[in-house]
Amino acid sequence: MDPELINDLTELNKLLHFENISIRNRLLSIEKDTQFINKIHKNYYSNYPKIPNERCGNWYVPEFPTTSYFKSTDGHTNNWSFSTKRLNLHLLRIIIENNGILIIDSTRRGKKIPDSLSKTIPIWISIINKIINNSEFKDTFKTPKETVSKYENDRILDKLPEFYSNIEEFLDLIKSKVNEQELKLLKPFWIYPGCKEIPIFTGNEPFHPIIMISASEKFQDGENKINGFTYVQGAGDDHELWSNGLSPKIYYQNIGKFNNLINLNDNDVEKLINEIVNDEINKKSSIISNNNLLQFWNNDDIYRVNDLLYFGKINKNIEFTYDETNYSEFSKIIILDSSFNLLINENKKQDIIHIFKLDSNCKKSSKLLRFKLPEIINIVKTSMDKTLILCNNGEDLSIGVIICCLNINNNKLNLSKDSIRRDFIKLLDIRKLNPQRATLNSVNSYLLS
Repeated sequence: MDPELINDLTELNKLLHFENISIRNRLLSIEKDTQFINKIHKNYYSNYPKIPNERCGNWYVPEFPTTSYFKSTDGHTNNWSFSTKRLNLHLLRIIIENNGILIIDSTRRGKKIPDSLSKTIPIWISIINKIINNSEFKDTFKTPKETVSKYENDRILDKLPEFYSNIEEFLDLIKSKVNEQELKLLKPFWIYPGCKEIPIFTGNEPFHPIIMISASEKFQDGENKINGFTYVQGAGDDHELWSNGLSPKIYYQNIGKFNNLINLNDNDVEKLINEIVNDEINKKSSIISNNNLLQFWNNDDIYRVNDLLYFGKINKNIEFTYDETNYSEFSKIIILDSSFNLLINENKKQDIIHIFKLDSNCKKSSKLLRFKLPEIINIVKTSMDKTLILCNNGEDLSIGVIICCLNINNNKLNLSKDSIRRDFIKLLDIRKLNPQRATLNSVNSYLLS
């Protein structure tokens, strides 16, 4: 075949692929999948809260009491694991209060059920059952037969004692999160588009149902052209690669503007998204101080560790002008954010705000943190007064700094990776956290060197 023709066909296939998974097609697919979730919830499980599994699941649940974070990679074949970094213990109280939960997720991988739901959560359920009720793994470990072979199921089952032994050091902390008398056995169930059975519960079962719903139908890209758009399975996955700054939160805050989406073309949709995203940026950057209050965060995003230590999320894309009339309840504010810009008169000095050009969810920044920690900790130690640590998301770099601050006064005595992990698990009482592995490695390097 003519090489030039081959090249033309290749380019045509690429063009068709990108048209099939355009932002318009993705958002219309998300809308369709959300309708499926809402129908299942309304008709069968209205008493159970919907919990989106980050990050893809957030696109399919407009309102929720919390999120879960079970990674599909912890369930990938031959890579099965139980993560002490993603214990998801905050779910246990919600499960008890509601006698069960729905966990929502999806996948782009051409599967009926993502690995997060079919394997990662079943591993978690079995380990939690062992911790709380001392149940046998063989009695509580279940995977969906539709997507997990008996061979793989049995191989994971064989690994569970090893996973359990890795967390025995922390059993007291995990058990302290819940009243063992209140928590019944957890039992997994799966629902997906086209499934043959919908399990029904009376509320009197001797277990808490963990109902996992895969939002999307199984289709290859471009196969399913319906109702004026091309369906995209798992359309919400990896949104930073396609959304042009649109997040699930911004999407649902502006959902009324997408009512006519089916009648817009791709260019119209991209223009609409750019307008919405730019409006959100302008809202955040327009007013960040009130009555000279030194504040560039939302109070709802700030969490207390103890009387002296607080952490949270900074408002993004802002420029703050410091004035000597500014005041703050914090004596020190450590900012871990490359986009924050502090303007100050060159003739004036301030010793409250300290900026480090690092970003959460950035592996390079997480690695650089180990070299910045000595300076950061010295700043905190100079006063030992009320200190606020801020980063991009409030759950990565700021957590690494907080763990180091908690160990300021022990002169690095009796420290180990396990003791550092215990500090992290204790912080899970405060909120859901997700520090990168490289962040925790930087903490270990600083504290154990």
